Amino acid sequence: MAIAVAFSLMGAFFMVGLYVAGALGVLAMLIMFVFSDAPLANIMANRAWTTYTNFLLVAIPLFILMGELVLRSGFAARMYSALNGWVSPIPGGLLHTNIASCAVFAACAGSSIATAATISRVALPTFRARGYNERMVVGSLAAGGTLGILIPPSILLVLYGLTTGVSIGRLFLAGFIPGAILAGSFMLMIGIASIVWPGMAPKEPGPGYFSLVGWRDRILGTLNMVPIFVLVFAVLGSIYGGWATPTEAAAWGVSGAALLAVIHNSEQLMKTIAFRFVEKSRIIHVLPGPMQENIMMDLRVNKINAVELKHMVEANITLLTEAFMSTVRTTAMIMLILLAAFTIQFAFARLGISIEMAEWITGLNLSAVEFVLILVVFYLVLGTFMESYSMMMTTLPILLPSLIATDVDRLWFGIIMIILLEAAQISPPQGLALYVLQGARNDISSELSAAKGVNAESGTINDVYIGVMPFMLCMLVVIGIIIAFPQLATWLPDQVKGPRL
Repeated sequence: MAIAVAFSLMGAFFMVGLYVAGALGVLAMLIMFVFSDAPLANIMANRAWTTYTNFLLVAIPLFILMGELVLRSGFAARMYSALNGWVSPIPGGLLHTNIASCAVFAACAGSSIATAATISRVALPTFRARGYNERMVVGSLAAGGTLGILIPPSILLVLYGLTTGVSIGRLFLAGFIPGAILAGSFMLMIGIASIVWPGMAPKEPGPGYFSLVGWRDRILGTLNMVPIFVLVFAVLGSIYGGWATPTEAAAWGVSGAALLAVIHNSEQLMKTIAFRFVEKSRIIHVLPGPMQENIMMDLRVNKINAVELKHMVEANITLLTEAFMSTVRTTAMIMLILLAAFTIQFAFARLGISIEMAEWITGLNLSAVEFVLILVVFYLVLGTFMESYSMMMTTLPILLPSLIATDVDRLWFGIIMIILLEAAQISPPQGLALYVLQGARNDISSELSAAKGVNAESGTINDVYIGVMPFMLCMLVVIGIIIAFPQLATWLPDQVKGPRL
């Protein structure tokens, strides 16, 4: 009786459009009130306390803040230009740059939506000027952005680890090889499509791989990305090396990201201060003549004054304020969903619903692979009308006993689930990344049209739907490969962390 009422109410709540946290929380309280004589007020207070006092949970707002600071640091355009030199000679040109940039940026931001929105602002004007097929352009931006929840550090991997009890460090390691395979499959598909339909992506001008000038530019461009690489290595390396917990590593990441953002935001002023020091200390006299001339010219053009100093301070305060406020909004949403999910998990366990479901699934005599294949279909359907956080926190606490009963490797399934959640981000008609990109297209069209003095023209959301379809097919292929070869997800964590007990 309880299980029928629970799932009927859950379906009704979602159909009338209740927020996920509200639907799960109200459902938990209703079924506990009706079917249990336990003291509800005490239970709710205890669930809230137990949920929010978990030390690992602090990593979530810290990783979100780190991503927000990186997004606002201004490194996106510099990174896009640097990666363009490496991959643009491949058939498909700048489409590969989209995938590579999103993959690298995702490792810092950890957010698919934020990554797609940031890179699209940098990329779309260039694509329009060069005559690329815009459907494939927005498809590559949407698909590349989804790498943010698979390539570590990932907020959803942290949530999965907290819910299932799997080591977050192992989950981060497990995401690397599948993430590289997924990014590689996107780029392979783009390359093949560009060869078959040359008009889709015109050949990029500039030096190829056999040009010394090209290699010089690539190496110099890569130097601009060193701060980002150092930041990611420091965060992930400290976790994998056992020097820090994910929470401590995230705190270091926030400190580094804040420093990078402030330095980048004050770059010209700091450059002027450094040049003034070189001049006053007479170091300038030992430098080559052309370098002396460049320094003196820069000092004549850019002077340190109170107005510029005030502008720099105000810009940095604005940057930090926007990052903090965005972090608060996102964290509040995640924490509320998390509390509701853990409450419904407790209610189902208290009423025996989780045990009944696990026994029913065990009675079907499904193997672990068969059960996972059923879940793949389930999540693909669910992704057409739910976003990733809601999908995970609505279903995972309920499915966890069944995963354990069918002996599914939770580390392996975690990576499969994350790729399915990626597909949900770009799955028509409700994928959030699709609407973010359509909004970015409209904004770019308005800006370019205003500059030319003409009326803005932009395609419909259907262009975005069509553009993501080849990339969703790549995701399904990669899911099939990981199901067939689980070692792709489990080998690296077992090598670094040792065999699991």
